[in-house]
Amino acid sequence: MGAHHTPRRRLCKPFAGAPPAFRPPRAFSLMSRAGPPSGRPVPGRSMSDSTTSFSPALQETPSLTARVARGAAWIFGAGLIARALGAVNTIGVARLLAPDAIGVVATATIMMQLLQGISDIGVSQAVVRFRDAGRKDLDTLFTLSALRGLVIGAALLASAPLAAQFYDDPRLFWTFAGVAAFPAMMGLVNPRFYEFERELKFSREFIATILNRLAGVAVSLTVAIIFRTYWAIICGLIAGGFVQLVLSYALRPHLPRFSFKSFSKVFGFSGWLAGVSFMAALNNKLDVPILTRLAGGGGAGVYFMGLHLSELAAGQIAGPVTRALYPGLSEMQGEPDRMRAAFLRGVEALGAFAMPAAFGLAFVARDFTAVVLGEKWAEAAPAIALLAPVIGLQSLFFATQAYAVALGLTRLVFFRELIFFLVRMPVFIWAAMAHGLQGAVAAAAGMGLFHVALNFALFARAGGGAFWAPLWSARRPIGAVALMALWFLALRPIVLPLEGLAPVWRLGLDSLSGAGLYVAALFALWRAEGAPDGVETRALAAIAVTAKRLSRN
Repeated sequence: MGAHHTPRRRLCKPFAGAPPAFRPPRAFSLMSRAGPPSGRPVPGRSMSDSTTSFSPALQETPSLTARVARGAAWIFGAGLIARALGAVNTIGVARLLAPDAIGVVATATIMMQLLQGISDIGVSQAVVRFRDAGRKDLDTLFTLSALRGLVIGAALLASAPLAAQFYDDPRLFWTFAGVAAFPAMMGLVNPRFYEFERELKFSREFIATILNRLAGVAVSLTVAIIFRTYWAIICGLIAGGFVQLVLSYALRPHLPRFSFKSFSKVFGFSGWLAGVSFMAALNNKLDVPILTRLAGGGGAGVYFMGLHLSELAAGQIAGPVTRALYPGLSEMQGEPDRMRAAFLRGVEALGAFAMPAAFGLAFVARDFTAVVLGEKWAEAAPAIALLAPVIGLQSLFFATQAYAVALGLTRLVFFRELIFFLVRMPVFIWAAMAHGLQGAVAAAAGMGLFHVALNFALFARAGGGAFWAPLWSARRPIGAVALMALWFLALRPIVLPLEGLAPVWRLGLDSLSGAGLYVAALFALWRAEGAPDGVETRALAAIAVTAKRLSRN
């Protein structure tokens, strides 16, 4: 349940290390890899000319632009397929298991992620940033990763009986014991595998992502169908992790050794990054355990599913851009003006695609939940309606952390996380105690807006530009989303009443009308500004290239 770099957030799960503020480049699903992003995730497109338009173009260096675009294309492709598989798995398991069963497993897996997060040393980020990493560096990273995995696994085993007693649910013993195998196994992943990310060669990750996701889905659904038990989620998690471990060596042959010879160099980079991961884990992983205690497994399961689905739409789009952007930004070390320009182009792309996806999901939350999950998950709809718009606003800043880390300003990211934790956690606990599930959702949404404000400050300090520059870069997407909101909240109930239709038809019509209105509004605003060079220009160019290729066939 995690993802590389992954993306994120900050309602609950930010990407650790390089990428965005929320979850990630691979979505947090019931069978996905758990743990902090390692090249996330957490948290996507060559294919080449046709997809270049959708990446934050680094116009000053065409070769780098093309490489970032190809990287985003591969990540997007992997993410699209993986999320489709994850959606099948999530929906299938949710229909077969009760919310309290999912809440019990979520408590154990999120506790595992918490331990992984607070001890993350940023193996993938270190490999990407140390462009001259040698044998000693890689062996030291492997040794630290392996020891960390063993310690986390042992801690989960030791805490299993305590968890069962604390929550007064014997199932917690078995879920804690079951997930303990995952971090021990993932600590042995080949560190050289992340050299593909440093080189912007994401095709190998495409292969690894699809195969490990296929293995996880197959095992999870098989166990769920046959046995109808929460072990389905745990077995799928471990199966996917095992495939990933094997592929890390099969695709990049390497025999690591246990060594601490490069400890000082590694720790010099990973020190503040470990602090960031520690605080991010506290911010992102305590919600479900707290709610399990205060609102029971059912309430925790509803919150978990609502947050997961809220992040799904924006994360699928944001993940590829942010993951591919980090290595590209790292190549611009020492050129802050170019780096800032590239980051703002990334903000524009995220605003154009990720933000409307999140807002659109919020507007159709009731029908989406009924059609996709069934009526027993009806309580998740209000959570999605409140959380998804906040994630949409946060999507503008998904790459802020990658930007700061690429500049070597991890210390600023740490203090952002520290401030967020000190403010957010007391508010969340009070709201959950006083108002239960609804209070927890409202607190998560409100604190998500506070995190947006912190990202304004982080950008201004890291890049030296005006704090409002990201909003200005995304001004047209923001305007188009505002018009879409006007349609759904005020005009659509009057102009196009659909209450008499079945949820599936209402969902389809609302999705089409919302998407059509957003696209029309975005291009109308672009034309009103005199058709400046922007994401719309590159989108039209991509469409033209694609149409030309299709006409040849």
